Amino acid sequence: MAGVLGDELDAGRLVGRDSLIAQIAAEAQKGPLPYFRRRVPEVPRRPRLIELHGRAGSGTSAVARKVAEVIGGERGQPVHHLPYTGDGPRSLLLLLAARVGVPPKDLMETVWEQRDISWLSGVCQGALARRPVVVVVDGLPPRSGGLPLLRAVDDALVTTESLVLATSTVDASPHSGRLDVWEVPPLPPHHSADLLGLPEAVAEPLHRACRGLPVLLRAARGLLRDGPWEGPVPGTPEELFLQVRNSLGEDAKAMLSAFAVLDLAELSDAMARALPVPDADGALQELLLRGVLHHPRPGYWRLPSVLAELARRGRPLWRAASLRRLERAVLREVPSAPLEPSVLLAERMLISGGSRGRGHIEPIARALVRRNDLARLLLLAQAIDVALPLAALARQTGHVDLAHHIVDSLAEPAVTRSDAEPAVTRSESAVLARETGQLGRAEWSLFTLEPEGPRGENARLRAAISLDQGRVRGAAELIRSAVEHHQITGDESGEAWAAYEYGRLRLVVGDPRGAEVHLRTARRLFGLGGELRGVAWADTGLAWALLLGGDPSRAVPALQRAVTGHRRAHDPRGEGWALLRYGLALADEGSPDSADHSLNRALDRFEDVDDALGAAWTRHHLALQGSSGEVSMPALWDVAHDFQAIGCTGGLAWTRLEIGRRTAQPSLVAQARGLFVGTENEAGEHWADFTAAVIERDSAARVRALKELSRFHPPALIPQGPTAHIPRAARYTVPERLPDGSGSVEGPRPEDQCRVLLTLLDEVYEGGTARITVGVEPGAAHPWAVVGPEDTPLLSVSATPLGDADLRPEHAVTVWPSSAGADAGEGGGSEFRITPHRAGPLGLRFTVEDRHSGVVLQQVETEVQVLTPALVPSTRGEG
Repeated sequence: MAGVLGDELDAGRLVGRDSLIAQIAAEAQKGPLPYFRRRVPEVPRRPRLIELHGRAGSGTSAVARKVAEVIGGERGQPVHHLPYTGDGPRSLLLLLAARVGVPPKDLMETVWEQRDISWLSGVCQGALARRPVVVVVDGLPPRSGGLPLLRAVDDALVTTESLVLATSTVDASPHSGRLDVWEVPPLPPHHSADLLGLPEAVAEPLHRACRGLPVLLRAARGLLRDGPWEGPVPGTPEELFLQVRNSLGEDAKAMLSAFAVLDLAELSDAMARALPVPDADGALQELLLRGVLHHPRPGYWRLPSVLAELARRGRPLWRAASLRRLERAVLREVPSAPLEPSVLLAERMLISGGSRGRGHIEPIARALVRRNDLARLLLLAQAIDVALPLAALARQTGHVDLAHHIVDSLAEPAVTRSDAEPAVTRSESAVLARETGQLGRAEWSLFTLEPEGPRGENARLRAAISLDQGRVRGAAELIRSAVEHHQITGDESGEAWAAYEYGRLRLVVGDPRGAEVHLRTARRLFGLGGELRGVAWADTGLAWALLLGGDPSRAVPALQRAVTGHRRAHDPRGEGWALLRYGLALADEGSPDSADHSLNRALDRFEDVDDALGAAWTRHHLALQGSSGEVSMPALWDVAHDFQAIGCTGGLAWTRLEIGRRTAQPSLVAQARGLFVGTENEAGEHWADFTAAVIERDSAARVRALKELSRFHPPALIPQGPTAHIPRAARYTVPERLPDGSGSVEGPRPEDQCRVLLTLLDEVYEGGTARITVGVEPGAAHPWAVVGPEDTPLLSVSATPLGDADLRPEHAVTVWPSSAGADAGEGGGSEFRITPHRAGPLGLRFTVEDRHSGVVLQQVETEVQVLTPALVPSTRGEG
């Protein structure tokens, strides 16, 4: 049977449209690229803007999607689907900017001042030139109403290899000569019969009633699911739709009417299931099987406009007065993904209903800020003032001057009374002060905000400031308070950041294993919320835990990946901290030149975003490293001044201790000891005692200090010999005492062990397939590292999904140990393919066995984040 129920694209073809789709796709690929200036008269240029028009219900949108899929596949370009929402060219271009990944820095100029449409087209043009795409702009208004939109989109395509397909009910070419125009006509009788699955003579009455329109024919075919047609055949679309409605259950009728009253181009799956219908899932499936609702792409539902119009004529169960209730229902909880439909609905509510959408703006705006999604935040800014969210997003993306400007302007009415300034503004001011290294100012802002003690998000911020200063006492209580608050209020992002801060606390006290638990929890929560910036921070913490655990060979590539993660999340401050730690890991690994390069890159990032704390710590380590291996004393004095101005007691203590050690000045060492006492860093006190003993040549005091230090640090960090050398790693933590009170017990060394290497080669998304390679790498001191491949045992690896996913192959695969740096294919690695069936975190377990004996040698688990198709490039959906 040629027709399909559900989505016209599910079967891979559209009934009666193959020839039209092939013609349009072929024409789009003819000739040189459209931006070539040299024109050959007999060779037409490739079009960059194609219009498809046809009567409502003719399936124009489905044809456009299919053409885009074909062309995108041939060109290797992602496809984006932009339903027209009724706004002007600026909204359409902002939506396009969001889809094609225009970075916030390119759009930030429009925050300072309102820029015209041509500027915004130019910004989109730059992104489309860097990464060409195929875009479907669906449902443009007819005639002159769509011309400004077409002109704006066309301007964005100049000098790019991108293509836009626009759909409309009326041919716009008489008003614009820059279009390649194709008509999507109704189906002829024989194709209608194919779609209905009936002989042509039997299908003829239904073909006439449906006017040959595929959307109505699908609904008619839904009626045929109940058996052969009985009774008179409807003569008009209205009569047909009445029978379709009467065939539905009560929940399906209510769902249909809700879709019609909301009158949105598309609803996300989360929004559709949130509608106040008793059995929402059952109603959606019934409407899908009846051919009424469509699945234009995974995760979205669509009621075609011709059916929506018929439903609104038929006295829907939800009347227009119920619109507000429906809007509240679908916006009650901001979904983790996709967020765009919620943004568009909230914007429409604000524009059409005044204050109707204001109560829903704050959580949506916060969600956009968490994702550094400036383009969609600017969509909201067209209808309501979102100055504070814009300040937060500017801060996160490194535009601190703009963030200061916005926060200061919001505080201006309250200059006479500090308590008159809104609490949220002062809280953002405290965050801004902390992230620019003004720790004292940040502390004071929080104290004036909540003199009786910080709560919730402010408690977490206070704990973060305390850790920045090198103080750990009281931080755990503050973080626990924040976790409780976030759990009570249902703030998953806040809970994730609190978990991250607790993981960071465990890193600061020298407990990398304990930190991993909390950092993985944070990473999972960040992933569920689509918060890539948080994921990058968690990854940085997890990589740093590897270094603190004594495994720099694994920490170096992990930190390199974390640097990339921050860059992709448009988080330059986070990139700076990842680069700083990457440089320290390289130094610990024994690569001083590479470490120096990374530290200088980190310093550039910190200076770009005015992070004085990160810059001071980077200068501290650069001064210790010095050029030609010599320590720069003037640089250390400058760093000490910086730490004092910032309010970082821990950094000041370590810097003064280094200066005192290198200048043999007991008074500076004593000052450093006093600072360690103030921050309750007991290990730091003993480092100061050790340094003083070496300077004064007091052997007994030196032995006592080393004995005390062995209660906090593993033997590898305890100095040997008569010098006062302080390992760089000693200042990474404010360590707790070791469990047995001494450092005599040393765990297994990484170089003596094998480790399982997992490499994810593709982004993982629901319904797609991603590759992951598995290899086994022996440590440098492992016996397998010094023999050839022919002398290493064969191993087998099996994979088990810990969630709703398929893994291929299902059987175990053979691998053999390979040395560090070997290619997975050359070094004996093997490949698995993952096909997840739902979005969210997905656990994977890999078991390594000896192939000959079957003995399990190692079992590892990892977690990947499965994205919805709306969040990743795809040739079948939006990017």
